[in-house]
Amino acid sequence: MNDNDFGKLIFRITIAVLLFFHGYAKITYGLGFIEDALSANNLPIFLSYFVYVGEILAPLLIIIGYKTKLAATIIIFSMLFAIYLVFPNDLTTVTSKGTLKLELTYFYIFTSLSLIFLGAGKYSFDRR
Repeated sequence: MNDNDFGKLIFRITIAVLLFFHGYAKITYGLGFIEDALSANNLPIFLSYFVYVGEILAPLLIIIGYKTKLAATIIIFSMLFAIYLVFPNDLTTVTSKGTLKLELTYFYIFTSLSLIFLGAGKYSFDRR
């Protein structure tokens, strides 16, 4: 079996579902942590609501394959902003377990970048 489009579907669903849980946690437990980080960086608190775009809306769009490249771009910017806001000094920090502290963030950045180049595939609303 060699179905690249089915592989793209699995790839999209994996990325989006994993990220969606981060957004769901923010719906459930609130945006206090993000609001504090914004305030500490002298940025307006209303920016915290954009996390819902990056961690709820964008993953949903990726799951259904609608505006996939735009959604992936939003995720990349969301992750880069998270690095800027919370982890600016941890770009190459290795944990005591030998992993990169930001490996999950890098996972979302580079898998989203891959989606931009691969496209959504035929099992999507973006199919051509």
